[in-house]
Formats: sequence, C-alpha cells, structure tokens
Amino acid sequence: MSGCEMSRSPFSEESISRKHPFSANRASTRNSTARYTPLTQFLTNRSSSFKAMAKPNSMLVYTGGDTKLYTDIRTRLTSLLPPDEITVFNVSVEALRKQPWNEKATVCVILASTNDLDDTAWEKIQAYFNQNGKIIFVCQNKLLASISGSSTKENASILRFAFGNQSKKLKETNKEFVKFLEKNMKKLPKAAAINETFRSKDVSVGANFTVVLKKEPEAPLFLYMQNNGSLHASALFSDATTQELIAPNSNLLKDSLQGVGVKVSETEIPALTKGVLTAEYESMIDGIAGLRLGEEIGLQPRILLRKAEAVQEFGLPDATDQLLPIEVVSRDSEECTSNEFDFDLYFDQLQCKIGQVISVVDVATTTMDIVQSLNSGIPSLETVVVVANRQTRGRGRGGNEFISPRGTAMFSFSFCVPKSSSLANNLSIVQQVFCVAIVEAARNLSGYPDFPLRIKWPNDLYFDRSHKVGGMLLTCKPRDDSFLMNIGCGMNVSNEKPTICLNDMLPKEAETKITREQLIAETLNRFSYYMADYEKNGPETFKRKYYEYWLHSQQEVLLSDFDERVTIRGIDEHGYLQVRSKSNPDKIFSIGDDGNTFDMMKGLIRHKY
Repeated sequence: MSGCEMSRSPFSEESISRKHPFSANRASTRNSTARYTPLTQFLTNRSSSFKAMAKPNSMLVYTGGDTKLYTDIRTRLTSLLPPDEITVFNVSVEALRKQPWNEKATVCVILASTNDLDDTAWEKIQAYFNQNGKIIFVCQNKLLASISGSSTKENASILRFAFGNQSKKLKETNKEFVKFLEKNMKKLPKAAAINETFRSKDVSVGANFTVVLKKEPEAPLFLYMQNNGSLHASALFSDATTQELIAPNSNLLKDSLQGVGVKVSETEIPALTKGVLTAEYESMIDGIAGLRLGEEIGLQPRILLRKAEAVQEFGLPDATDQLLPIEVVSRDSEECTSNEFDFDLYFDQLQCKIGQVISVVDVATTTMDIVQSLNSGIPSLETVVVVANRQTRGRGRGGNEFISPRGTAMFSFSFCVPKSSSLANNLSIVQQVFCVAIVEAARNLSGYPDFPLRIKWPNDLYFDRSHKVGGMLLTCKPRDDSFLMNIGCGMNVSNEKPTICLNDMLPKEAETKITREQLIAETLNRFSYYMADYEKNGPETFKRKYYEYWLHSQQEVLLSDFDERVTIRGIDEHGYLQVRSKSNPDKIFSIGDDGNTFDMMKGLIRHKY
C-alpha cells in the first residue's frame, strides 16, 4: 500500500476523535471574554492609517516566452530590488493584451523581446506609459541596435513602440524626432560620447515628452524618454544586449531601474540552508515505513535525510537548488530548541494527525517543491508538513511568484483522499475547505469573534476587501487507490512588509499576538475537522459556514470573456462559483477557478493566461 489507506486519511473519524479541534484552547480562550470588544470602530479609525497597499508592488518581465531569459533577468533583479517589497512576474503576451495589469502596483515593465507584440499589446503598454508607467526596453534586435544604419521609417518605429498607433499630428512629431536621431547618430562614429535632448512641440496630441540620447565612451547607447506631464512616466531604450544588461559585474540594469525611477537596494540573496525533521513523539520517526536515510531521494530538490548521530560522524553537504540535506532530530535536541520556529508552541496547539511529522527549513526555495519531493521518496510521509522561515521562490497560481519574508507563515502539507470517498468526486472544494480553516484559526487565536479576515474566491485571504493578507495553492495527483493532495500557503502573520499582517489587524492593547506556529497548527486542526465534516454531512453544511467568511454574496461581476454581467449566488458542490445571468434570470451556471482571475475591486472575472 502507498500509505494512503482510510485509517490514515485526514478526514477519517479517527483523525478528529483524538482531540476535538474546537476544544478549549489555552492560548486563545484564556482572555477571550475579558479582551473582546467589537473591532468595527477600531478598524474604521485605523484602516486609513495603514501605510500598506492593497497588494505588493510588482515588476512585469516580458521575454516572448523565453523562460531561460526570464530566469536570468529574475536572478539579477533579486540582487537589486528592495527585499520583501516587490514581486516579479513573468508576463505572457496574452496577459499584456487582456489582463488588468495597468495599475499603481505595477512599478515597472521590462520588455526583453518584441516577439508577438501586436497593436493591442502596444496600446496597453502605451496606456500604462501615459499613466505614470515605467518601462525598460531591452529589445536590441528591433530598437536602438539598428538605428545607425536604419531607414527613416525604421527609426520612426521607436515612437510607435512607446505611443502605439499614431495620429497625423503625432506622425509630424515623429518626423521631427527622426531628424533629431539622424543628426545625432551621424556624430557617433566620430564622437566617443553624446548627450543630446529632444523636446516634443505638439502637446495637443499627447506627444508631451522629452527624449535624451546619451552615450558615454565604451558604453551602450541609451535613449531616455519622459512624459512631461505631472505623472512623470518614463521609458528607457538601450542597444545593450540583455546579457550585458544583467551581467553580475555590470551596473547597467541598476542604472536603468534608477533611470526610470524604480527604487534600487542592492540585496544579498540569502543562501539556502539545511532543514530539520522531527515528530510530536520520537517513536513516530522510527515508525515511518520506508524511511530512507543516507541516500538522495525524491524529486527536485533531492532530499538527503540523516539522523543526528550520523550527522555528527559524517556531516551534511551544503544545501543547493538541487539538494536539500535534512537532519532528523528529536524535539528536545539543540537543533529544535535553537530554531527560529518554536516546535513546543506548535505541538501544544496541534490536535490532529496532519503535521505530527514536521520539517522546518530556515531558507528554502519553496515548501511546495520540498513536500512533493519528500512524498515521492517516502510515500508513507503523506501527512508531513514543511515550514520555511523564508523562501526565495514562493509560488502562486499560474506560476506567479510571491514575496516570502520572515514573519510569514509559509507551509505546505500533503494528505490522501481515498478514491472511494465522496470527496474524491469534488476535489476542487478542498481549497475552499482550507480557506475556512485558516480564517477560523486566525479568528480563534485572535480572541475576537469578528476578526476581519475574509475569503476572496477562490483561494485568497483579505482584510477590508482591499488588502491581501495571504493565499494558498492546491495540487493533486493520483496515487494507487487515492489522490495525493498538496497544499501550499503563505499568510502574513507578523511581517511588516509588503502589505499588512494579521497582528496589524489587532488592537494595540491586545494581550496576545498570533504566532505562526499556532496559526499553522490550528489551521491543520480545523482543516482536518471540516474535511471530516464534509465527508460525513455533505456540502450544504460546509457551504453555510463558508458563506460566513467570504466577500461575494450577491456581488455583481462582469464575465469579460463573454461580455455578460452576472450576480454571484454562491459556490456549487465542487467549489466553483455559481452565478445567475442578469439578462436572463433563468440562466444559472458555474465558473471554474482553474485559469481565471477575479478582480474584486473592478468587478471582473477574466480568463487568466
């Protein structure tokens, strides 16, 4: 057997009879009566004082589908951007065309390719530029690399790249700009340096901009364009190759970011570290079926497990992207007591089978990869929890990356759903079950029955309908007579950046703070309970609980792909969004969450590319 038999299922009766997850909790109920006052007035007074934004600042990188190029650029950006403040997305051409990315949170767009960019994409880029956008063009094959020997028509295309389709008046501005380029490009063969400025003359057509053409000796040619309006939009063109721009010993990317007004903070990328693995009771380690010590197992990263005694004798190799060494220790070992993660606090809160075996890594790539690798190498560890104090490549839906600072509860765990269970027919509902579990966990630990953490369908956690506080990712694959489910979660608990955290949502006079150890354990408790409850009582009881915490009752949204306005009625048994057509009230249908994005503030549901 794979270790996924019903007796070890997280939603079996046994999993909730050990300790009922809603039994008295020392940390939360001790002061709940004395501490409780309605949070409504407090939050009304305090919400305007939050310095955070609705979501973290982001930088978009377009490489025309070249994943290696994106990886190279992303690696260099990691060393230049302020830590825990800006997240980087590898944006597709379809996203450039159709997604609502033109927003204040987008601090810069790097275009490292012009492949597949049609008029629609350029119009979106133009609109972004005209609304305080910051753009760095690294498209040397199409732009400045060909200026010196190109025709007037080709030179004119530079303005098109910045301003999209042109009116007749803008074409006149183009001609003046082309003359400026031609005049100065003739100087380059004879001059080692150049620094000239062009100012548009016709602001009535939106051509209110300044262009600086600059080249220093033995340096690439740069063309800097700035909108002269109050928004100070800017774009930078260069004939530097991408590899020149991102070379580790080059300041070109740093200077380019600063040139368009992006905050730069040279940052040392944290080194990956080894992990530790322990269990609630020491005997559990020896009882792990198929435990393989001293050999590399799993997927990527490969896992090397070695008990403490063997580590003293043989040591452990360094952690890399490809290999994660893990020391297997007892709870009272120095490795546990000196760890940033408080194992005693975690196990004191834990009341279910999921998470009785736990691995903690100080600096990891992503906990999702680690838990999947552990499950592949040791199938009997299907209920292991992996926690990171910090991640370097936190992963969200659609391959998006997210910021993972210290103070965030970053964890992944796995469990099996037997194919014979009723839940096996509705696996996608599991993400809604998890969201209810973490909201209730935070509410219980806060001591405030009206703690303002809410669910944004399908898998995000929000404060005040605008501030994202956390999210989760669910994956699934078949294994023998079961489905192996993996859940990854990131929740702001005590981190000041990039937005706000759970403890920011408590009054200053609150007697206790929420800890990530207790939040993880209590979330697992309630997740186990609601999985068992769903299996026993069906979806209706669970859905009533879900609606207590979500944000979308009777909300009207536009299905942009179908140009149809609908009213949200709830979720169906699969967790899909159930809606009613506004134009045809008899038309009720469901929208799956796979590949969709829900822009709550704009009332849109779009297909996500």
